[in-house]
This record gives sequence, structure tokens and C-alpha cells, in this order.
Amino acid sequence: AKNYIRSLPKVQKKDFASILKYANPLAVNLLEKMLVLDAEKRVTAAEALVHPYFEPVHDPEEEIEAEKYDDTFDNMDLPLDEWKR
Repeated sequence: AKNYIRSLPKVQKKDFASILKYANPLAVNLLEKMLVLDAEKRVTAAEALVHPYFEPVHDPEEEIEAEKYDDTFDNMDLPLDEWKR
């Protein structure tokens, strides 16, 4: 997937502030961070929750951070009936 993305032609970044003229500037800033194509550079869910846009509703006591996804099965060579289990 990364090789495919790298093979795509470079496209000029859109200015979300000019597209979303009437949107909250903090929302636009967060949206820009969330829509970064490169997952290594994209804001994480935990980082997004502490963004100033969410400050009025952010309550760390009510937020549970998920465990990291276990991708050990993703590249295993198993028969179809094993995958269906």
C-alpha cells in the first residue's frame, strides 16, 4: 500500500481554511491533522482527543485508550477454514 501511495503523482495540498470558510478554525486545524495520508505523520486518536478543539468536552476520566492492534495474523499463511474461525 505504501508503494502504491508513493507512486501516485504529487498533488498540491488543499487549503481547508479557504474551503471551510465558516468552520471553527480549531476544527479545521484538527481536520487537517486527521486527513494526513501518511499514517506515520497523521495525528493519533489519543492526540486528537487532547487537541484544543475538544477542550470543552475532553474528560480523561471517561476516555479509555485502546490496546495496540495485534497484526501477527495479518501476514500468516493459513487455510480459509482457519481464517473463518
